[in-house]
Amino acid sequence: MPAHEALSTLKRMERLRPHLVSLATGPLFAGVLVLYTLTLAPGVLFGDPTEYQFIPYILGIAHPPGYAFYTLLAALWQRLVSVGTVAYRTNLLAATAGAVTVLLVYGMVAMLLSSSRSAQGRSTTPQVSPSGPLLAALFAALSLAASADFWQHSLHANAHIVSAALAALTLWTGLRWWRTARPRWLYAFAFLAALGVTHHPLLAFGGPAYLLFTLILRPRLLREPRSLLKIGAALALGLVPFLYFPLRSPTAPFGPTDMRTWAGFVRHATAQGLRVNLFHFGLADQPDRLRVFWELLRLQYPLPTLALAGAGLLWLLRRRPKPASLLLPFFLTHLAFTINTVQDVMAYLLIPFTVVAVLAGLGAGWLAALLRQWGRPREWLGSGLALLLLVLPMMTALHNGPRLSLRNYRAAETYTQEVFDRFAGRGEGAVLLADWEHLTPLWYAQYVEGRRLDPQDVELVFVAAGSANPWVENVWARVVHEQCIPRFERPLYLSGYRREVAQAEVRPQPPNRCPERIYGLRLRPVGPTLYRVLLSSDRTLPPLAQRLDLVADDVIRLLGYELDRERVPVGETVYLTLAMRTDRRLKDYYLPFVLLGDRAYRWTTDSRLNTPWWEPGEVVVERFEITIPFGVPPGRYPLRLGMHNLSRGEDVVLTEREGEDSGGEMMIELGTLEVAPARGVTPSREVLARALGNFDSKIALVGARVRAGGQRREAPWREPLRLRAGQTLHVTLGWRALQPVLESYTVFVHLIGPDGQVWAQQDYTPMGGAFPTFLWIPKWIEGQQVADPSYRLRVPDEAPAGDYYLEVGLYGMTTVRRLPLFDRQGNLAGDRVVLGPVQVVRGEP
Repeated sequence: MPAHEALSTLKRMERLRPHLVSLATGPLFAGVLVLYTLTLAPGVLFGDPTEYQFIPYILGIAHPPGYAFYTLLAALWQRLVSVGTVAYRTNLLAATAGAVTVLLVYGMVAMLLSSSRSAQGRSTTPQVSPSGPLLAALFAALSLAASADFWQHSLHANAHIVSAALAALTLWTGLRWWRTARPRWLYAFAFLAALGVTHHPLLAFGGPAYLLFTLILRPRLLREPRSLLKIGAALALGLVPFLYFPLRSPTAPFGPTDMRTWAGFVRHATAQGLRVNLFHFGLADQPDRLRVFWELLRLQYPLPTLALAGAGLLWLLRRRPKPASLLLPFFLTHLAFTINTVQDVMAYLLIPFTVVAVLAGLGAGWLAALLRQWGRPREWLGSGLALLLLVLPMMTALHNGPRLSLRNYRAAETYTQEVFDRFAGRGEGAVLLADWEHLTPLWYAQYVEGRRLDPQDVELVFVAAGSANPWVENVWARVVHEQCIPRFERPLYLSGYRREVAQAEVRPQPPNRCPERIYGLRLRPVGPTLYRVLLSSDRTLPPLAQRLDLVADDVIRLLGYELDRERVPVGETVYLTLAMRTDRRLKDYYLPFVLLGDRAYRWTTDSRLNTPWWEPGEVVVERFEITIPFGVPPGRYPLRLGMHNLSRGEDVVLTEREGEDSGGEMMIELGTLEVAPARGVTPSREVLARALGNFDSKIALVGARVRAGGQRREAPWREPLRLRAGQTLHVTLGWRALQPVLESYTVFVHLIGPDGQVWAQQDYTPMGGAFPTFLWIPKWIEGQQVADPSYRLRVPDEAPAGDYYLEVGLYGMTTVRRLPLFDRQGNLAGDRVVLGPVQVVRGEP
């Protein structure tokens, strides 16, 4: 290229430099949207995401607080963007809202770094070259885009990513007013602040920051009635979507019908029934809550990014005090509310996480500017550093992308098809009791797809948490008594296992005329998800794939079995369904066990219908989980079944006929099971070897610390922790996700006394409710590791002196089934981890 042409090209590029920030907005938005679309959920999900899909389609009213703005926005989107199914295009709205939020973060950082605002509202000469704000703003935007929580909420229909977009748009508009001093941006700022409240009351927590910022920028505003009138008009205009509730409520096909009244409107729009979850923690809990926030923040951004956010905070306070009066109070009020809440915490944290990304971008820009000040020979050193920083979000995206992707997530669609296959067209007249999560995909099929379940086939009944024991009460309500014998008026099913139902009983009515016989309730698996409710008097044998005719220990008949599949990847679970019967009342505890190759699966009695509870003659059907632990080489393994007498501590003989003295075997062959390679990322052997406990190859307990009365212990400890009655144990647990978790688990921490009883306990969702393992989609992804400081156990005053121990485990939030524990050899080893001994003494410890 001739010298004059090269010089001309350089001049053209130089003229473009001031416009680089604007030119990058299109590619940034498109790139993030493509990234989210490639990992987008293809259809319906469980729970709220599917409600957010069908409610706008039918113009109904969603659960409290109703989401007026979201409903209108999504309804318009569904009708204008005709891409794929209604479910997919509504998921695409979430991806678009996520990309818009990323773009707004980019714009805020570029705006704050690019210029200094004069007293007249005009921009002075830029303090740094345009490439500095460009790269710093890109760093902030891509850091937010790649963060786990933000990415997850951009992949399925939800109102919370729209909350983040509205909050970011309001902040951007406020900063635009600061930069230009034009009144129209003030009125837009007021309009958006009010509009956000019609979407979710959470956004009202930005109000104090908005008011403070407005008065700092325009201190004479309160003496300007015309301006106040215009602001009031803007606020009123922003509240217009609230009119949707009273106008639509009387004829809404789904949702409350009383929102034309003031009481009904306020109750639903302010979510009165959910306020018990707000401000759950007291002052003494705030250090732990801040630590929880730090742990969750650390999962979103690499440590260098968080360090830059700290630097950005200092720069903002020093160089941009007026924008700081908006961003910092906004961040603090939202954080104080969210971190002290026990519901939807990760969704509400989207807003504070967004502000952190802005601060990180400011820190990156400041650092780049400092490097440029070294002199002209190093003019591009700062830009080079900022460019290097872009590697951080790119590496985060490469790490998170495969783990967060929902493109193959079809669990809700599979469940919906299971229900239709089980009931549609059979005329069974059944009743299906279901929770919210398992009803929403069925409602989508009804309202959007027009696939209706005939009440002559099955009636869907929503079991709401309106009483102490709603599931059992719904079951009892469907029991009728004929000649003192209870039966179900219609076949009764549950959408999943419910321990409280499995442990409930039925008494004939009225008791003064009927014999005092108690009938137990039984839960029989009838598919991958569903359970049928039966009485203990049931004698029917289900149609299992394989029949058996064996007798264990001369007392238990093995009648048949079924494996749900014959090929299972490492880390996943195959289910063995086993039908059994006894003809006599048993005192001993028996449990089947299997060997997969040389690995033993000896299940515990937790959440089982234990043999002393069996009725003579009833057919007991139990489902047993066989999870393939990480570390098992792929291949074909023989699967053998045996029976163990827990009361005697020995395996028993299996024979073909009752009373046989010889010829029996300790185990029988059930065939072979093919173990395939793991689908996702597998944990390293070092992680599994160092873990205190491997819970079902899903979650590892990687550490535990206990402190009390100046004493500290790291688990496992041998020297007893000496306590006196009345003292409190503070327990911090370390968790690591081994794979995506498909159930929400509760952590239990128990202090077990000399008598084997629980003397103190705390059961909690991880991180004090802030970080559930599963909420409509897997929330924990492979490799995430957190310190969970949420557990406090007070030794009761009446606790006797003696030797105690501290144990930890997990159980399903709805099933209340404990998660089994694997030892380092891949054998089941109970369902709890003993952290160490505790000695309770009288007087001073």
